[in-house]
Formats: sequence, C-alpha cells, structure tokens
Amino acid sequence: MRWNETITLLQPVNAYQDDEGAWHEGQRVEREVFCNPGTIGLMTIAQLRSSEVRITAGDTAPDMGLRMMHVVYVRQVDYEGEDQVIYRGTEMDVIAATTEGENYKVILRERLGNDQVD
Repeated sequence: MRWNETITLLQPVNAYQDDEGAWHEGQRVEREVFCNPGTIGLMTIAQLRSSEVRITAGDTAPDMGLRMMHVVYVRQVDYEGEDQVIYRGTEMDVIAATTEGENYKVILRERLGNDQVD
C-alpha cells in the first residue's frame, strides 16, 4: 500500500491540578502520520447513524443534518485509539475504527460548528 496523504491524530487534553488545587487544561498532543483515503457506502453511513451505534460510541446527541464523512486507512502501529483528528484541514471526530490486516479503517465525521484549521 502506498501512503500518499497525512492525518493529524489528536490525543486527549491532559488536565492537571496545580499546588493550590485549581484545575487547568493541558496541551493536546498532535501526531502527524501517513494515511490513505478510502470510500464509504450509504449502508455504512446509515448503520453508523443508528441509535445503537451512538449508544455504543457514547454519543447521546442525535445527528443533526448531514455531516461530511471520510474513511482513511492508518497503520496499526500509528493509531492509538484517538477520537479526534485533523484531516484535510478540518477537525473531525472518529466514529469507528476497525482492523483490516495491518491497518485500521478509521471512519471520520466532520465536527459541527468547527471552522477550518489553518
């Protein structure tokens, strides 16, 4: 497989507590790795929008309108279960990741309300 694009994986923010007991947000760690774009079928989109999948994913908010969805393949050694990424300049949520051989098939959806990332 030829890796011809990149994706930025966003690890969650690490909150920390200072000496006085106040909580602060840490820095989100970004890692850029190679990926390959894939395709997603209409049946897959319908399944991912079902309430059963939302409950499994911990997403209780209903889908509101259409969102841009993408599929990318990332090597298993590069993907560490991140749930947010920057792909083609847009911050996106990971809604599913399944293994396919030595790679993960990662399904992304655009985060509503986010502006383009420069």
